[in-house]
Amino acid sequence: MAEEQHFGDRGQDRGQDKDNIRKQGSARGRKVKGRENDSREFTDREDERSMEELHRAAMEKEEKIPEEGNERGPWWMYVIVIGTLAFGFFYMGRYLGEISDQPHVLFTRPAPPDVEEVDLDLMAEGRRVYTRLCQSCHQQDGAGVQGAFPPLGGSEWVIGNPERPVYIVLQGFQGEIIREGVTYNAVMPGFGRLLSDEEVASVVTYIRNSFGNEAPDVLPEEAAEMREASDGRTSPWTEPELQEFIDQ
Repeated sequence: MAEEQHFGDRGQDRGQDKDNIRKQGSARGRKVKGRENDSREFTDREDERSMEELHRAAMEKEEKIPEEGNERGPWWMYVIVIGTLAFGFFYMGRYLGEISDQPHVLFTRPAPPDVEEVDLDLMAEGRRVYTRLCQSCHQQDGAGVQGAFPPLGGSEWVIGNPERPVYIVLQGFQGEIIREGVTYNAVMPGFGRLLSDEEVASVVTYIRNSFGNEAPDVLPEEAAEMREASDGRTSPWTEPELQEFIDQ
């Protein structure tokens, strides 16, 4: 009896094992089927494309970058360019003049208007020249500087022969001179390159008729003749040289 019960329990165990195997198999099948369903449900069809196709699709979605050299500039740059061109055309149209097939017409100048000739005021012009070039040494009143620059008032060199003051103004003077017992020794530069004939005549006329002096005027024509006569002189005169030149 004990053996029958043992065999009966063994058969019952075998049946339970078969049931467990069957249940495990069906559970496995359900899991596999579920995976297949999940795979079909969440699979993206684009994933099946090649890598090149994926990159091409991504590039098409992005905004295209403009080629170098074709970028649009800021609006204010166009405003400046248009304004500059407009001003240039206006300026050329306003000041370029007429365009003709005769080139000389462009360079023809109208005849200058008649200018009324004004007489040269020798004293007024001479005062301006003296104030600008001579006053610092000979002083405003013509009294000069003791021991350096002799006075101009009452000087025989000033009111005498007009050639002497004109040549001194043109080429200058250097060396000792004695006036009324006073020795003067300073160098006066020549102003021939700075002054015109009219200015030379004016300043000499001014000193010959100022500081208590009275003497005839010196005309620009006379100053021009003396300039031409002493044209080769490049250094200041000394008293003997100037006297010899005048006497010859």
